[in-house]
Amino acid sequence: MNKVFLAGRLKIKPDVAYTPKGGKILKFPLWVEDDGFIIDVVYLDRQGIRDFAGMMGTTVMVSGALTKSKDREGTFTCKAHKIIWMEE
Repeated sequence: MNKVFLAGRLKIKPDVAYTPKGGKILKFPLWVEDDGFIIDVVYLDRQGIRDFAGMMGTTVMVSGALTKSKDREGTFTCKAHKIIWMEE
């Protein structure tokens, strides 16, 4: 089973793309402070996530699966199933 939970900071505004059927896809790097690394997150928005204006620096938790990155050989992407906004 491949399931991960990662908590980190949203450092930049996510890129938003749309599927042919109108679904929203979010792509963003997640800065995991505890271990000092960045992982790319891809999320098909099923939660109706609001606008990201003013959300930079916010802590989020993502749950999902690790997949091999298509962009960079030897790296991984988190294909998120859920995003949880953490309160400071």
